[in-house]
Amino acid sequence: MLNSMLKFSKIKSPKLIFVAISLTFLSVFFYAGNILAVEFTMDNIDDVERWQINQDINEKRSEIQDLKRQIDVYKKNISAKQRELNSLSNQVSTLNESMAKINLEIEKINLEVETLNLKMENTELKIQAKEKEIDEEKEIIAEIIRTLHREQQKSSLLEVLILNDSFSDFMAELERLEDMQDTLVDGVEELNTVKMALHSDKNSLEDEKIELDTLKGVLDNKVGSLEGQKTSKYNLLSITAGQESKFQELLQQVREEQEQINNDIVYLEKVAREKLNRQLELEAIESDGIMWPISSRIVTAYFHDPDYPYRYIFEHTAIDIASPQGSPIRAAESGYVARAKDGGQYGYSYLMVVHANKMSTVYGHVNRISISEDQFVSKGQIIGYSGGMPGTRGAGPFSTGPHLHFELRVNGIPVNALNYLP
Repeated sequence: MLNSMLKFSKIKSPKLIFVAISLTFLSVFFYAGNILAVEFTMDNIDDVERWQINQDINEKRSEIQDLKRQIDVYKKNISAKQRELNSLSNQVSTLNESMAKINLEIEKINLEVETLNLKMENTELKIQAKEKEIDEEKEIIAEIIRTLHREQQKSSLLEVLILNDSFSDFMAELERLEDMQDTLVDGVEELNTVKMALHSDKNSLEDEKIELDTLKGVLDNKVGSLEGQKTSKYNLLSITAGQESKFQELLQQVREEQEQINNDIVYLEKVAREKLNRQLELEAIESDGIMWPISSRIVTAYFHDPDYPYRYIFEHTAIDIASPQGSPIRAAESGYVARAKDGGQYGYSYLMVVHANKMSTVYGHVNRISISEDQFVSKGQIIGYSGGMPGTRGAGPFSTGPHLHFELRVNGIPVNALNYLP
């Protein structure tokens, strides 16, 4: 469309040049001004590769929607089972359906990652096309300017007087040509804006891919957690010998233990806080907020998580942070150790540390304890090592695989730790 402008080199009259530029510029301006409104549609596509990419994107979107519907079915089934009578068979069935749901979620995330990759590839093709378009138009404009310059150099004073009615007309024409040049440069800048917008789109897609990769990591970890639940299932069947009566006895035992732990935490916090206040005054320690107690940042179960498989036994008042068995646990903040409970080989081990600002933290499924009660610990100090693998020391009978149970309380009431962590 713009190649016709190159024919200026054959035009000898400045007036004719001006007319030609005016006509051509109108087409350039109309084209450039509407670039942002042009979308990649099936009606005007002429690139087979980009057409195929869009076809693949549409197909994957359809698959994602199908998986979402299947996931919703599993969610409803799990929710229904959690409301049923507590039984060994119901617990096993819930774990199996949870694993199936997570596998579908991972498949869905994989499709979303592939879709984003296709979108990024499509965006890259658009960027390359626009870069080529900008280069071509820059060359055309440069040729126009060179042509005008040559014509002006060839024009003598006598020619100016002959070809124009007056000298003022000639000056006005020159000004119009200069304005035309400025407007053409503005057109190039507009195309550059389009290029920058496309680069911005690409960066946004890359950011989304990072987020999806992170989510995929979380789901992968959930699969690991559910595999731990599978191990826990067999461990549970072994402990109960598959007998419902023994399972009910174990449920009652765990509920009583959880109630006792909660009562101990409430009582011990009051006792420990007095000692803590004296220690804080003595060492003039100021709080700058809590830190993650373990190197991992992958949360596999959330505060009051509706998908928590043992929710019918006790409410999940913490976050579960995935971590390999035996990972070092660090104090989330300086404080006073109110409880260091060693549950032994088959019991539940946990730590409780009381902090300033009416806060306290609880660390569950501790495999090995490194501190003692009535001890002051500093922020970041190793206080124990994580566990959670079913059947191992400190894990307890209802662990969901290796992780750290991290609980934050304010005024003795459990709160969502994610609202306080950096």
